Amino acid sequence: MRGFITGLAAFAVTFLIAHFGVLTALPGKIMSTVRERMAERGLPVHAWAMSPRVTPETQTVVRPSPDLAYAICLIDVSKGPVELTVPAWPDYGSLSIFEADTDNVYAGSLDARADGTPAIRRVIVALEGQDLYQYGEAEQVILKKPEALALIRRLAPSQAAYEAAAGLILASRCAPL
Repeated sequence: MRGFITGLAAFAVTFLIAHFGVLTALPGKIMSTVRERMAERGLPVHAWAMSPRVTPETQTVVRPSPDLAYAICLIDVSKGPVELTVPAWPDYGSLSIFEADTDNVYAGSLDARADGTPAIRRVIVALEGQDLYQYGEAEQVILKKPEALALIRRLAPSQAAYEAAAGLILASRCAPL
């Protein structure tokens, strides 16, 4: 009986170590792979880039919505804070920031119809310990690791709406301060 209990305890400890190891390591590996593939496709760091309008031929992400226009920016705050500025959209729109372990650390509305949505959403992204007091009224996002990515989603069910959303990228900013 003692051998059975010892074996069961060893199994439980091994299972828990493996379980937490996977939960800790896997998200970071996923985000690292995503960033590497985006860099291989020429996506620069600290610059908004529109993805092509979603059609069956352009689906590189599993089940993206064909009614949304997506823009992405790779962020690296290892040398200092990064500023994101994104104009509001007359319909559904959002700005999300995902940390290196895939955690969604920020979600802000870009929907101009919603109360409290600013005409231009300004967010300062920084690493823990970086001084942010001088950036005034901007929203602040503190990261645990230096790499992240920001994602804009805007409702754009037609080609004309997609083009209008793409036109707002010129008025958007993703750059070091």
